[in-house]
Amino acid sequence: MNKKTPIQQIIDTINEMTEGELVELNNDYCRSASYHDDEVHANDEDFFATYFDNDVMGAVRAVSYGSYEYSHTYVKFNGYGNLESFSYFRVDDLCENVETMAEYIADNLHDFYQFDIEEVEEETEENK
Repeated sequence: MNKKTPIQQIIDTINEMTEGELVELNNDYCRSASYHDDEVHANDEDFFATYFDNDVMGAVRAVSYGSYEYSHTYVKFNGYGNLESFSYFRVDDLCENVETMAEYIADNLHDFYQFDIEEVEEETEENK
């Protein structure tokens, strides 16, 4: 019997996720790995109230020096503290490549409820 490894199971699951699930996975990964700058947020009033409460000039600067459009669905900070917005999120938009994320997730499954991994029996001389 040829079962997939836990890492391959994780990769397959990631590749089948919806846009919303990918955003959630990206953010769970960022929080677990302390990559907070790569978290993706809904582009809404709550985001601006959370990050720019009473800092109108900070918000204006982040929008002016970033790549921001009001009508986009998502927003995140770039490496300079400015805003980047976008309307879709795909596997290629994750903060890490899928293989790197899968290896990290396999080692930290307790942080990722999205994955139900089947145990793979190690093939030994007795099992062959």
